[in-house]
Amino acid sequence: MEDAEDASDLFNPWRPSDWLDRPGDGIGIGIGVGIGVAKQATPNPLFTLHVPDTAASLETHHGLIGTGEIRALSGIRDDSHAFFKLPSLLRELADQEREAKPQTKPAAEKAQVDPEPKASSSLDGDDEELWLSQSNDAERPCEHRTWESFEQGHQGPRSPTFITEAGPAAFDALLVASQDTHDARPDVLDAAVYCAFLRSLALGRSSRLFSWDPGKNSFVKTAPHLRVSGLSLDLIQAIDSQCLCCGNSARLLQTFADATTYSAAASPTRVALAGIVDRLVTAVRSELSDHSRDVRSILQLQSVVQPACSVLSYFRELVKKLSEQTSDEGILSCLFQEAQASEYRDELLRDLTREVLRMLSKPWTDFVEEWLGLKAEEGIAMNKDGPGKGFIRVADKMWIDDRGFELEEADYFLDEDKVPAFVTDDMAQTIFETGRNLRFLREYHPEHPLTKPDVVCRMTPPKLAWEFDWDAISKLEASANRYRDAVSRAIQGMLPEAEPETNLSSPINGLKPGPVELRYFGKDDAEVEANIIASMQQLDQPLEDRRPQDELTRLLYERLYRTEAVPLDSGILSPHWDLVPLLSFGPVIEAQASLVNQECMKLLFSSHHLRIHIDLLRQYFLLGNGLLCSRLSHALFDPSLHTAERRAGVALGGGVMGLRLGGRQTWPPTSSELRLALMGVLSECYEPPLRPDQTTPSHGAAKSDLPGDLSFAVRDLSPEEIDRCMDPDSLEALDFLRLSYTPPAPLRPALPPTLLLRYDRVFRLLLRVLRMLYVANELLVTTTTAAAAAAATGGSGSGSESTASAARFRFEARHFIRQVAAYFFDVGIGAPWRRFERWLDAVEAECVNPSSGSAYRASRTGPTSTTTATTTAAAPVPTPPAPPAPTTTTAKRACPTPAALHARHEQTLDEIMAALLLRRRQAPVLRLLEETFAVVLRFARLSARRGVESTSASASAGCEGAGGGGGEAGEQRRETEEELYALFRKKVEVFLTVCRGLGEKMGAGAGGGRTAGSGGGGAVANPVEQLVVMVDMSGFYSGKRGGV
Repeated sequence: MEDAEDASDLFNPWRPSDWLDRPGDGIGIGIGVGIGVAKQATPNPLFTLHVPDTAASLETHHGLIGTGEIRALSGIRDDSHAFFKLPSLLRELADQEREAKPQTKPAAEKAQVDPEPKASSSLDGDDEELWLSQSNDAERPCEHRTWESFEQGHQGPRSPTFITEAGPAAFDALLVASQDTHDARPDVLDAAVYCAFLRSLALGRSSRLFSWDPGKNSFVKTAPHLRVSGLSLDLIQAIDSQCLCCGNSARLLQTFADATTYSAAASPTRVALAGIVDRLVTAVRSELSDHSRDVRSILQLQSVVQPACSVLSYFRELVKKLSEQTSDEGILSCLFQEAQASEYRDELLRDLTREVLRMLSKPWTDFVEEWLGLKAEEGIAMNKDGPGKGFIRVADKMWIDDRGFELEEADYFLDEDKVPAFVTDDMAQTIFETGRNLRFLREYHPEHPLTKPDVVCRMTPPKLAWEFDWDAISKLEASANRYRDAVSRAIQGMLPEAEPETNLSSPINGLKPGPVELRYFGKDDAEVEANIIASMQQLDQPLEDRRPQDELTRLLYERLYRTEAVPLDSGILSPHWDLVPLLSFGPVIEAQASLVNQECMKLLFSSHHLRIHIDLLRQYFLLGNGLLCSRLSHALFDPSLHTAERRAGVALGGGVMGLRLGGRQTWPPTSSELRLALMGVLSECYEPPLRPDQTTPSHGAAKSDLPGDLSFAVRDLSPEEIDRCMDPDSLEALDFLRLSYTPPAPLRPALPPTLLLRYDRVFRLLLRVLRMLYVANELLVTTTTAAAAAAATGGSGSGSESTASAARFRFEARHFIRQVAAYFFDVGIGAPWRRFERWLDAVEAECVNPSSGSAYRASRTGPTSTTTATTTAAAPVPTPPAPPAPTTTTAKRACPTPAALHARHEQTLDEIMAALLLRRRQAPVLRLLEETFAVVLRFARLSARRGVESTSASASAGCEGAGGGGGEAGEQRRETEEELYALFRKKVEVFLTVCRGLGEKMGAGAGGGRTAGSGGGGAVANPVEQLVVMVDMSGFYSGKRGGV
């Protein structure tokens, strides 16, 4: 017996295993160098050659685990030291089953158990013969082995662990067992057949199982209690619900598309929406049909239907919202809001909604392009004789002229209610003005390059379309700049050469050849052979893809069932939705607007001579021509001129004739008197502006024809106004006289009738002031006459007092009238007009050339200086500080539009009317001024009568009895003069008090005296405050004084 080994020697590589030397083992094998094989009578259970066949025992049991007679390899009952042994639980199960079986075994079974082969004989020979012997090999049947079966592997038959693994029959049996006996059992249908029905339902098609109900607008299941083997009724209903939603959405969308497309009352936007819906349904059906063709189970069909159902159900709700809108602009506005809300949805739905917005806006953008001139108009071009289109409305513009007649003229108007909500007010106004200015060019300058669609098309203008990322917006801005530069070169005469037309039938750039002509008669063999070969080549080409190639269809074909890898930062660089309309349409609209507006302004200044007409209005309506003021004063008021009144038996004199207002008893004059008295006054006083190539003003033929057919006319008055005109001594005696001016047709947008009405109101007031200036100058003559008459008659003390009051009245009235006139002409009209002329110079220099603006500035000084000299010769008036000249930034700004010119012109007239107290809220102040003028006219009439009486009294100084009657008359005159003087003082004081309050109110409202329209220059004084200073600089009327 070997000595006991050390137990601590764990890592001895020559130590044999304990399993090789067990008590009772039959074979002992030593492993290692120098270890022999010990032969024993009982074989070792680890290396026994007998392997029991347990397959038969396993087949005889139907349990989940075969628990037949299980024995150890050596047959030893005590297997606590065995290497391969069963767990304790399985041993217990084996023992229990062995106890339950009968202990008797048939003799045949015992005979089958072969005794253990004796290894002594075989071990005596060669050891390798034991392993090479084929007598102990297990017999296996022949099998057909393939690589497919090798990859799949082979699993022996086993019983299922869960009920779902037992097959559909077990699940159906369970459902039947759990179902109440009183309930109707659902019929079971084959899965493949039911999948076909569900596929047709998802595509929106009727079948024997699902039919369309028009009353419910939904598909209805003809057999509600119907299911598929292996699936519960609840699961079938859930799948039916999803396919039903998909089918109903597809059917309703297709019905909407068909009904809208063929509707006679459908608008272009609704027709476009119907086309989009039709493409969407067709593409989704095509993809759904392709991917559901190879479906093998209902669950797989559910996964295929889910993407299509989500898209169709979303657009079903979207179309429902859009169909509720009553107008095209409402549809676009609603879709814009939905596209903005889709940012938080699935990426596919977001991109689809953006594309639908782009496609649905196509009719609106096409109309905007046609209105702006970016593309040729389709069909009949829109004009002022038609009803209008889109947000452009054609209607009659009505106004009432100064004669009271209603005038109508068709014009374009912006219908703001038909503008989509995403278009800002400034953008809509820019679009409208650009299109209207383009119609001006087409009407009066049809040869201009901007009016020719072929020229504009050659410049490749960018299209109006929605852009949602910064890269596309940058490319759009670059394209708009290139288009603007190309059109500018074309306007200057550098047109690009027209590209030759491309023959579409030639096989160029991979295009397919044209149709082949197969004719054999009259042709030789070579031509027939060539045609046949060409036909064969055409037939060899692949079939044309008839599917729509738009972006919407492409998105559905590529991304409905195939998810693209979208970068994580794809949505970071997209602009905000409030800026998307401005960034998408703004660059193109601004480029076209700048081109059209600049050309319109250039033609207004150069071809239509706008400055000449504006200068004419300044000279005549605003009395800016000094020569005109002098001639008109003498023709209307000078009593020394020959009368133009016709008298019976009296021939008219050959001298200069006038109306002699104040020196006649009959009034108003007849039309013949007006023509004779005012003949040549307008034409002889006209001073045309200098052209750039002129150094002296032209005469002769230029004065014979006034711009706009300027002439005198009679104003249409109301009965009350006619009654006031009948009195020659009243202030309204000349209200019937007006100037008639008709601007040329190209200048009517720049000089509309509303501006001419304001000019007429100013001319009416200035004509009264001109009369008061003449009366104030005549008061000096009556003063000298009265003093001479008093000296000749030896006036008493009371006469001296009356003469003193009259003298005070004359001097104060003359001072008041001249200062008011100087304020009207120099401050009220001169200051705003000078600012307007500087603005016009800057605009003309920007639109035409710098030299023209300087020429006009040089030509403005003549008439204005003459007026100043005429009205303020006796009393110089302090001129208000002029605002600074336009800065470089103002001069380099973009060329304004004709609408901006009209607005600036209207603003200037508003400033003038505010300074001249012609605004509606200033009517009480103007009434005070007119009452003061009326008192002066009464005094002038009284002075004229007194002068006549004084002359008569001096002629009969030696007559007797003249003293008593003369004393009574002098006493009456003394009281009248004093009353008029007191009334004049009172009116002037009240007028100045009201003007002070009005000046303080206007100064506070204007922000410290800054004049509107000064272009951001320095602050100028309040005009009404200047009037108070000019009239009462010394505080004469504001001081506390007693009697006279």
